[in-house]
Amino acid sequence: MKDFFTYYTEIKSMAAPFQTFSIAHLCFLCLMGIIIYALYHRYTTLNTSNKRKFQIYMALYFLIEEAIYTLWLLLNCHEQVWIQILPLELCSCCVYMNAACVFTQKNSLRFFSGVVGLVAGGVAMIYPANIAGLYPIVSYRTINFYILHGAFLLFSLIQLSDTTLLQYRYMKKNYLIICCMFSIAFIVNLMLDTQYMFVGVPPKIALVASLYQLTGIFLFMPAVLAALFVIQCIVVYLLRKVYGYPTKEEAAS
Repeated sequence: MKDFFTYYTEIKSMAAPFQTFSIAHLCFLCLMGIIIYALYHRYTTLNTSNKRKFQIYMALYFLIEEAIYTLWLLLNCHEQVWIQILPLELCSCCVYMNAACVFTQKNSLRFFSGVVGLVAGGVAMIYPANIAGLYPIVSYRTINFYILHGAFLLFSLIQLSDTTLLQYRYMKKNYLIICCMFSIAFIVNLMLDTQYMFVGVPPKIALVASLYQLTGIFLFMPAVLAALFVIQCIVVYLLRKVYGYPTKEEAAS
């Protein structure tokens, strides 16, 4: 417990580090699955007014969590903290997009929260590259990581419960948003030698690093953006199949 709030560069030794696909990892996944199911089931029983309040509470949670996480970095990260607090991580972008989605109710932002939040939350929980081997099982960073990404999944399911969001026309604007986010992150990574959005130069994530080695620096971002387009198309197609959209009545109209 002595390293509960410690930033990973300050940890001298760990008796029980968090490891991918360990028993602890599987327990975190099962626990978050149960919590997400329970809260989503509870949400579906609410009336329209209370559903709105539920989403507002989630938006406030996202903003408060981000503020607490930034404060934790300021207090515990002693190496170029100003770089670490830039809101260019995908999870930070999702936090602000989710909050904006609630308060503006724009369908383009709701599409982002539903589709990107689902992928970002799910992939991060299954493959927690940002914490695996870096933090103890019982630590602020590990626990907060799973609560936050579990909240992304819950929030995405809430948005996707409105299946009209799964129209292909929302994909265009969402893809432009994604392109801007990753392009800005890539430029910042070049300037500051960081790893925002996992597109550092060179990347540290094995799969992305393989793409970098294949394309080289000049074709790296075009290849990343092309891959993101394909991923978005596949995810939306699968979601339309899962949710049965469009229905026969909608298709006929």
